[in-house]
Amino acid sequence: MIKLPQDNSEINCAKCGACAPVCPVFEAEGRDSLTARGRMHLLSASSNRPSALLADMFSRCLLCGACEQVCSRQLPITQIIAHVRSRLPQPLNLSKLQQTTACIVLGMPALVEVLVKAGIGLRRIYSLPQDSGLRLKLALLEERTPAAPLPLEFSHPQTDCSYFTGCFARHLQPSIVTATTNLLKECKLTPYISADQCCCGLAAWSSGRLEQARELAKRNIEAFRETKGPILTSCASCSAHLLAYPDLFAESDPWWARAKAFAARVREFTEFFNEHLPNFTRSCRLQIFYHDPCHLRFRKNGMTTPRQLLKKTGYSILEPKDGPHCCGQGGLFHLTCPDTSAKIFAKSSLQALAANPDYITSTCSGCLIQYQQGLVAQNKKIQVVHLAILLNFSNPCTTNHVLY
Repeated sequence: MIKLPQDNSEINCAKCGACAPVCPVFEAEGRDSLTARGRMHLLSASSNRPSALLADMFSRCLLCGACEQVCSRQLPITQIIAHVRSRLPQPLNLSKLQQTTACIVLGMPALVEVLVKAGIGLRRIYSLPQDSGLRLKLALLEERTPAAPLPLEFSHPQTDCSYFTGCFARHLQPSIVTATTNLLKECKLTPYISADQCCCGLAAWSSGRLEQARELAKRNIEAFRETKGPILTSCASCSAHLLAYPDLFAESDPWWARAKAFAARVREFTEFFNEHLPNFTRSCRLQIFYHDPCHLRFRKNGMTTPRQLLKKTGYSILEPKDGPHCCGQGGLFHLTCPDTSAKIFAKSSLQALAANPDYITSTCSGCLIQYQQGLVAQNKKIQVVHLAILLNFSNPCTTNHVLY
């Protein structure tokens, strides 16, 4: 478990301001109070008693981690913010009803599966009231018929590798699961997908529900207890949180050792397939805009590996001149701060569309939701697809594929 300050007086922020220019929220709103420096100052200057001001300031953070990369004191800023949120009576400015509904949806994937099997589609989801808790993680669904259930247990637990699908691929866009398993077959690997796996817990952790995040972690550790070998993830955000499972437990907790062993087996999608997938030959070189997920780009090789994978599989990458930008989704941020989220996405999408790509791709569930919804709202026709789906097509130029 990452050691957090015992009280607010121990928050040793240098107040250098290096966090401001890299913060997407500060760039959108221009308020120093919304930077890591502003939040750390607010904590050190206030009592431990929760307040409306504290709740507001700490809800307006994407937890993207950009500030941690430039912090001269190497403060665990995202961990501190999640810890503060856990002490607030209504984290993230969501009503009690919204929080309860959201946590039921995240903690009980069977409920989501029932809704998907019922054939609830994009139009109905968009018609939900803005204050409906079902909008959390149900903001985009594929049109499916009840006759096409998603198979969940491939092969036997003692196979070559395991596959942690995540909520998005399992319930909302199962074509990602199909594409990923097809890619594994190209690598001559047989995947095992445990039916007992559940939400990774990132959304619960981000909203300050630390105990729920621990329970979800325990369930996933148990779900893959009988398996050996790597645990592949197709979502960049899921992989980041699965890797951080040991941070949820104290070292004296028996679950810490199990979480550490579990995390050691986790393999992020682009890292795994860049190593295992053979080179592809394509009849045309499509222009691809790859959106860097914040949960991946700040990790070692988190920006280079996806590009290596795209190039080895025959795609041409369109690089933005000013570097990658956060899309503004931030897990639950787009629900609690929709106006700021829209501003951040506007800049990110402008960057992507300026390159005039054939496809926009990413591996983060949140980024995909943000782009798929956002470009529909902008009436743009460019398809936004998970990288697994893009790689799974031997020649996307031949027909007008609907990739999701």
